[in-house]
Amino acid sequence: MGISRRSLIGGGASTAALALIGPAGRAEAMLGRIFDWLNSRPVESPLPGESILDFSARVLPEITPTGKFYVQSIGRTPAGGARVDWKISVGGSVNSPFELIASDLTALPQREAWAAITCIGNPVGGGQIGNALWRGVPLRALLERASPRESALRSPAWRAVFRAADGYHDSIPLEAALDERTLLCHRMNGAPLPPDHGAPLRLLTPSVYGLKNVKWIRSTEVAAGGHAGYWQGRGWSDAARVETLSRFEAPRRRVTVGAPSAWLVGSAFAGDRGISRVEMAYGLGPKRHPWAPALVKKPLGSLAWTPWAFRMEFPEDGFYPATVRAVDGAGQLQTEKISDPKPGGATGLMELNLYATGLPTM
Repeated sequence: MGISRRSLIGGGASTAALALIGPAGRAEAMLGRIFDWLNSRPVESPLPGESILDFSARVLPEITPTGKFYVQSIGRTPAGGARVDWKISVGGSVNSPFELIASDLTALPQREAWAAITCIGNPVGGGQIGNALWRGVPLRALLERASPRESALRSPAWRAVFRAADGYHDSIPLEAALDERTLLCHRMNGAPLPPDHGAPLRLLTPSVYGLKNVKWIRSTEVAAGGHAGYWQGRGWSDAARVETLSRFEAPRRRVTVGAPSAWLVGSAFAGDRGISRVEMAYGLGPKRHPWAPALVKKPLGSLAWTPWAFRMEFPEDGFYPATVRAVDGAGQLQTEKISDPKPGGATGLMELNLYATGLPTM
């Protein structure tokens, strides 16, 4: 973990440094350089004979280890997720409501999907995003067994409402619930779903933020009209459509570079819209390099994030701020305007500061 400006200011080292510097402006500049030095690490490079896309996959693992996948919930993880008799009910405006136990789902036709999930509260460049292999039963199979009433199927206003063991609740349009890609998942990355990630059952539904991917599901109901979910009642979006995002993954912090070029690696994500292009621009003033395409690797699946790699050139010592942006599969450019996560997810472009030093002079 890097050392923050706050921790540096709070320690004795900062006091000594400031005493030596004098004016406040110079102190801030020096403090910034100390911060950068403490957090710097070498920029990684391809191994001999290694392709750039293999290099990007090595630096940025395409599968987020389960233990490092972000966790978000409204309270403690409910007990009993490992019980084989965990019941889930399917009801509401249906002709044939029923109950089943979670273990029954393993006998039904299964589907696997590579998919990324990100939190609606994740700021630009934040770490609340992960890419995993999910396995479960299409929710459509359970809804077809329950047989929604004709009135529910005719109107786009009807919803599938999910209630969880921890008191959480949310909904998605019935049309989305009937999408073959919407799953009730019981496995993650080839292993049983862990308790913190919703065991024994969690929802996976494409193109929306994590708040819609309800964990610890106890019931599914077909209901008319709007449903104010837990977070909607606190001012967050109901549509919760994932905004196009792009990120630097390696390096992520300010770094010092002592070579005339460096490879940067990252990811981009736009839900089920996919990513068609990733671009980078870097430098300052008249020497700023305009937007140029990065190398993009085919994602593991249509709902997964897209890895990318870009080679930066440093003609001379200096400061090189870099910015990344993505274009989704529909040709829509990532929103540049910075906005807070609330209510509908953060927008804006991630930036990374690089310092080239010790380069050979021409």
